[in-house]
Amino acid sequence: MKKSGEELIKDLLHVVIGSFVYTLGVYCFTAPNDISPGGVTGLSTMINALTDIPMGVLTFALNVPLLVLAFFFVGKKFAGKTLVTISLLTFFLDVVLVHFPVYQGDMILGALFGGGLMGTGLGIVFMRDFTTGGSDVIARMVQVRRPDFQMGQIIMMIDVCIVALSWFVYGKIESVLYAGITIMVYTRVADLVLYRKGNGKVVFLISQKGPEIARRIILECHRGVTILNGRGAYTGMPNNVLVIAIRSRDYFKLKTVATEVDGRAFIIASDCGEIHGNGFRPGDLPEVAADDWSGGATAEPSATAQQA
Repeated sequence: MKKSGEELIKDLLHVVIGSFVYTLGVYCFTAPNDISPGGVTGLSTMINALTDIPMGVLTFALNVPLLVLAFFFVGKKFAGKTLVTISLLTFFLDVVLVHFPVYQGDMILGALFGGGLMGTGLGIVFMRDFTTGGSDVIARMVQVRRPDFQMGQIIMMIDVCIVALSWFVYGKIESVLYAGITIMVYTRVADLVLYRKGNGKVVFLISQKGPEIARRIILECHRGVTILNGRGAYTGMPNNVLVIAIRSRDYFKLKTVATEVDGRAFIIASDCGEIHGNGFRPGDLPEVAADDWSGGATAEPSATAQQA
């Protein structure tokens, strides 16, 4: 299906902003401190240190043969999106960021700030199904031939080899150690940007006073509740299973409300990788208003779930 103009604009904004933030981390923090963060970016950083060839030119040149292979083995759409991203990376590295100041000092700060910026940029780029090339392209091609291989494992093996090579290029073990920190930081930050880890919780609440608890949650926590009909396997007693998606900062309030109604309520709360839907994305309604609640949170004797 062809994308609408609005979706194309979103794609463009994400890939431009993400590419800029990513290259900012590389050019201003990791490269000046002799840190090679793996992948084609890491190779470009090391070759630049040895030859003074611009990093952007190196990034593009190293990715070209991979793009040709990706075009035939993965698909033209994937290759086209990757070409857009690496073109932007080249432009930012060699044209824009050459006018920016760079940080040279404490390597741990270079690793942390560089990794944080790189992870943020990667997450923004990945949101729209783009890729920064390099290890991602190789991993995708391998996975086409060997679907049993996980992309993360392939990328990790490539990164380990390139990071190990930096020991010989820079002549110090610190470059390897801080590169490891950079990789850990940017993978964690990329996950946070993509999946908002820790931002929300899914709560399963089991109680015989489910409808009353649901009513309090709707009116006081301003969250929707799904009621399932359950039965205790040991006691055989009927009960309600409430399913609630809630922001982490609101969990304590929900727990307080539930225990006020039923001190014996059984509560299971887990962190969510992502919550998508009403009240959890821009443009969605932020809450359930008291006046909008119909009072329909009752447990009917059926096997179906009902949304309060």
